[in-house]
Amino acid sequence: MLLLKWKSCITAITLTAISLTASKSALAVSLYSVTDLGSLTGEAFSFATDINDSGEVAINSLGSSFFYSNGSLQKISPLPGDNQLSVTGINNLGQVVGNSVASNNFTGNNPLLYSDGITQPLPIRNAIPYAINDRTQIVGGAVGLGPFLYSDGIATSIGTPGNVAYSLNNLGQVVGFLSSNTAFLYQNGLTTNLGTLPVYQYSVANDINDLGQVVGSSGLTGIDDGLAFLYSSSTGIQDLGKLRPTDLFSVALGINNLGEVVGFSGTNSNFFAADGNGLRAFLYSDNTLYDLNDLIAPGSDAGFTLTVASAINNKGQIVGRGAVNGELRAFLLTPTPSVSVPEPTSAFPILSFGAVVILFAALKRQSHPTSSAFIQQKLQVNKAIT
Repeated sequence: MLLLKWKSCITAITLTAISLTASKSALAVSLYSVTDLGSLTGEAFSFATDINDSGEVAINSLGSSFFYSNGSLQKISPLPGDNQLSVTGINNLGQVVGNSVASNNFTGNNPLLYSDGITQPLPIRNAIPYAINDRTQIVGGAVGLGPFLYSDGIATSIGTPGNVAYSLNNLGQVVGFLSSNTAFLYQNGLTTNLGTLPVYQYSVANDINDLGQVVGSSGLTGIDDGLAFLYSSSTGIQDLGKLRPTDLFSVALGINNLGEVVGFSGTNSNFFAADGNGLRAFLYSDNTLYDLNDLIAPGSDAGFTLTVASAINNKGQIVGRGAVNGELRAFLLTPTPSVSVPEPTSAFPILSFGAVVILFAALKRQSHPTSSAFIQQKLQVNKAIT
């Protein structure tokens, strides 16, 4: 089973509900142009993990990581003595967080901050930072420390070992995963268990916006058997559904301050599949779930099948990964002028209650993300896909 942030497939449960099959009116929604970021890295495999409001992007590729800005790509150096790295988050100051390792002499995960072309270490031992806000506060998970909040040069534990923090907003609210296999929200020194979708036992929170809205997934045992959710304090956990009735899972990975959500839906539990089969990136907007592949402006798809959407900024730009000629490549979607397009017909229920991983990314996490075994496994995965 996959206990990842992306960061599930339903195999044994049938939900009984009235299906919504009526055609709906057209909606004004943006189409997107596609930028192939993978072609810039020179690597056969790449994926984008995060984007800020200036359109700057954090990208991982085979053994390397990159900072994309204004059409150019800058390679990020690992910390001294290390030779592999991965990046996970970026803020509106252009600061990037990640971790690097020495693959030939593994002594632990070395968290880093990349800013103004310089890579510098963070004073946290054996840790993985996952997100950074505009106050340069950083969250993640560390061996012995558990979920941490790094602020003003000090890393503070905000939970118990086995828990991990995956995202935070500019108010300092933090979300992530509890060792009890449920999502949490941390604020003002208090941790709230967000629970799960009905009949499920697992949930993970992947992202939070400045309004306190949280996205993730909830399933029986992990994200390969669950459904994307959107949480707010006023509505609780709401099920966002799946793109198709035949899909086995859906996962929400990112949300902006407009409440627009991105993620993926499908049947293929290999979230890094390069053939594009069984996975589709989605956008949730105005109570509607869209296949992003249906929103690409004519002539601008660059040959992509968009499989996973990792993050969305407040301008509506979206990053993730997709399949191009048997390769996995990072993409950037940029909205074009709005047009009227048909709203998708729903042949499956959107339930009133519902309860993200990517892994890193996406996609990013497992049930004990800061254990030694996890870190070694993550390094092997990074070597193969980043």
